[in-house]
Amino acid sequence: MMVGVIGVGIMGSNLARCLSGKGVELGLYNRTRSRAEKVAGEVGARVYDSPSRLLGDSDAVVVFVSDDYALRSIAMNVSRQKYGGEKVFLNASTVTPMASLEAKSIVEESGVVYVEAPVYGSAGEARECRLISIIACNKEEYSKALRVTSLYSAESIYVGEPPRAMAVKLALNNIGLAIPALLAESLMILESWGASIDSFLEIARKLWFGKAVERYWGRIAEEHPPRFRLAMAGKDYWYIASALKAKNLPSTLADALSTLYYTAATHGGYGGKDYPQVARFYLELARKSKH
Repeated sequence: MMVGVIGVGIMGSNLARCLSGKGVELGLYNRTRSRAEKVAGEVGARVYDSPSRLLGDSDAVVVFVSDDYALRSIAMNVSRQKYGGEKVFLNASTVTPMASLEAKSIVEESGVVYVEAPVYGSAGEARECRLISIIACNKEEYSKALRVTSLYSAESIYVGEPPRAMAVKLALNNIGLAIPALLAESLMILESWGASIDSFLEIARKLWFGKAVERYWGRIAEEHPPRFRLAMAGKDYWYIASALKAKNLPSTLADALSTLYYTAATHGGYGGKDYPQVARFYLELARKSKH
C-alpha cells in the first residue's frame, strides 16, 4: 500500500514518522516544498509537486491542513483529474462541517472516496501511532478507511456519515481548549488581587477538577514545544461559533473564547506558542496592570 500525507506541519510530519515504520510506501506534499523535502529525507519518502499527483500514485492520502481555505484548495487540486481504482481521501484536518461537506462534494466528483477522519492527540501520539481517529463516511466504505487509520491510530471510532465526525471533533475541542482559557482568567484574578497561585494550586488539587488544572499548569509555568499552536485554538473557536451560527444557534461562549485566544496571538505574539500559554499571556497582562 502507498499512503500520501498532504501537509507536513506538526501533525503531518509526525504522522509521516509513524507511517515510515509501518512497511508502506510514503509520499509527501506540502505547500512549502522545502519542508516536505526535510521530512522526506528523514523518513525516506518521495516528495510530490501537487496533491493530485500524489493521490494518483497512492491508495490513500491523509490530509492535515490548517483551515477551511486550505482544505478547499487541496480538494480543488485533486478534482482536476479522474482516478482509476478506489482512492481514499482521508480529511484529518479540523475544519467546519460546512467546509467538510464542500470538500466531500468536490472530491467525490473525481471518483474518490471521501472520509472524515479528524484525530484526537498531538505530535507525540501521531509520531507513536497512538492517535484516536473519529471516522465519518458511508458505512460501506468504513473498512477502506480503517485499513489506513489503523496504521496510525490506537483506536478508530465510527460516528456515522459526514459531517458528524467534524461536529464531534469541534465539540471535544470546545471543552479541551476551554480549560487553559478558564485558567487565564483565574490567574488574572489571583494576580490582580494579590492572592497566592501556590495556594490556589494546593486547593485545586483537592477538588474534582484538580487533575485538569495540574495537567495544564506545567505547560503554563514553563514553555514547551507546541503540541497545538495557540493561534489554531483561536481558529477552532471561530469554527465552533461558525458551526453554531450556520444552524441559527447562539455562539456566545465560542465567540468570547475565540477573541481571548486571538488577542494573545495577535497582541502578545503568542500565536506560535503551545496553546496553554494563553494563560501565561493574561497572567503577564495582570502583572503589568499593577505597575
